[in-house]
Amino acid sequence: MKKHFSKWMALVLALTMLCLCLGACGEPDTPVTDPAASTGKPTDKPADTTGSTQPSSEPITITFWHTYGDSEEAQFRDVVLPLWEKVHPDIHVEAVRQDSSQYHQMIVTSFGTGMSPDVARVDIANIAAYAKQGGLAALSDYADFAELSGNYLEAPLSTNLYQGKYYGLPLDTNCKAAVVNTNVLKSLGLDEVPATMEAFIEAAKARGTYSLNVSGVGDWDMYPYFWLFGGELTDDGFTKATGYLDSDKSIAAMEKIVALHNDKVLTIRDVDGSVDAWDGINSEYAMFFEGPWYFGSYEDCTAKGIVAATIPTYEGRSASVVGGEDIAVFATSKYPEAAYEFAKFMTSEEVQLAMLEAGQLPILKSLVDSEAVQNNPVWSVYMRQMESAKARIPSPNNSAIQEIWSEMVTGIFVDGADVAQSLHDAAAKIDEQLR
Repeated sequence: MKKHFSKWMALVLALTMLCLCLGACGEPDTPVTDPAASTGKPTDKPADTTGSTQPSSEPITITFWHTYGDSEEAQFRDVVLPLWEKVHPDIHVEAVRQDSSQYHQMIVTSFGTGMSPDVARVDIANIAAYAKQGGLAALSDYADFAELSGNYLEAPLSTNLYQGKYYGLPLDTNCKAAVVNTNVLKSLGLDEVPATMEAFIEAAKARGTYSLNVSGVGDWDMYPYFWLFGGELTDDGFTKATGYLDSDKSIAAMEKIVALHNDKVLTIRDVDGSVDAWDGINSEYAMFFEGPWYFGSYEDCTAKGIVAATIPTYEGRSASVVGGEDIAVFATSKYPEAAYEFAKFMTSEEVQLAMLEAGQLPILKSLVDSEAVQNNPVWSVYMRQMESAKARIPSPNNSAIQEIWSEMVTGIFVDGADVAQSLHDAAAKIDEQLR
């Protein structure tokens, strides 16, 4: 009896399983749809054009590395991120502040470990090196880049160029402008900041003591003078120095700087052992070139008669050197379109104005004459100066190029090396670094 009961139970279970299978097979075919479509929630996702595994329906998280200081981080966290979350509620940004002293090495290491962020704020000097290593996405490959890039100031944008493509967007910028002691100017017989360097030089020669100070022989210190007096580094694409760095115009520019040094108009601290500009501007020097941070360090500038001014023109041109940071999308990002959207968002007018409140100068042409910029006596000067600022050579071998430049200038001013030959030799060496 027990044996028959077991067979009967097995038959019942088999029939039950068959019914369940038939019921499942009888469900109507339903296409797979975006869950957001059934809830009415927008996805706000750009189309995937790079083969990304980016989902189009589920909320995602992208990681943003940065080295903002305390005040900038607070402004980013409390003002900028809420703006992003309002527009893109389905894309969470995990912002990670990194140690600036270790930041470059962290990024380089991340390329080999696969632990790179999706997007990061990086120094303009490192974009080309990261691109060469294959670590960054070429943003100029996106269809809207050509139109988008027209919004940016030329010098900050150019820092993203490597071998014909752009691997980032300008994020914040700075440059050198003139820091002028108007009281010392009066001792030169000048009642106001002169419009031309010719007028300043003539007055400074009559004074007989150093009126201009340059801190060192490096590119950040010397390039503005070299460009101001007509020098050039490379072609527009940063591919060749020969024919540019050693051109007649460049030779004349360097010889002009040497003549001003010999005439005691201009002193180079690291060559002459002269008083540092930040101290000497209080009473000794009439002018030096520095970034906007100088005025953040001295609240009593106005009381001392120290003002910001655009660098006086020479033969009708002004010149400066650009600094700052770019924002780049990393090649290993799982969500490159979302990262690119965030990068563009960070360069929008609303965000740029928000970060300006924390002292980050904007990179948009449209904000040069904005009320927020023009109402500030320092920001307005530096944004005007940006229009004549130039980028240092964006190259993966930036450090080597800096060394070549510094050794060349040291040879000229310390060892008395021939200017033309020094520029010719340096151009050939830099060509090797640009290949």
